[in-house]
Amino acid sequence: MKKTVLGVAAAAVLALAVPALAKHSAMEAQWMCRPAMAGEKPTAMMGSKGIECKTMPAMTSSMGPKMKPGMTAEQMDAAWRAWLEQQMLIQSATGTAGGNG
Repeated sequence: MKKTVLGVAAAAVLALAVPALAKHSAMEAQWMCRPAMAGEKPTAMMGSKGIECKTMPAMTSSMGPKMKPGMTAEQMDAAWRAWLEQQMLIQSATGTAGGNG
């Protein structure tokens, strides 16, 4: 009797938990951070530097440089390279050992 009650209780918990977990994709559980831009309120701090953190879908939906119609392949390549360099550069806090600050 006790095992039956525990089994039914476990099945009820799983029946409620599985749909709740299925509402979120694995990508929504992962976060991506970048340096906060001027005028943005940082969501986290790395030393004295503000960083903006969002879920992967939120961060990647507007990811990339602003492209204009008629850009040549060379112009698009240069825009992507400049954008990637700007996004990946996180200055270390002043006065810390190492880093690029």
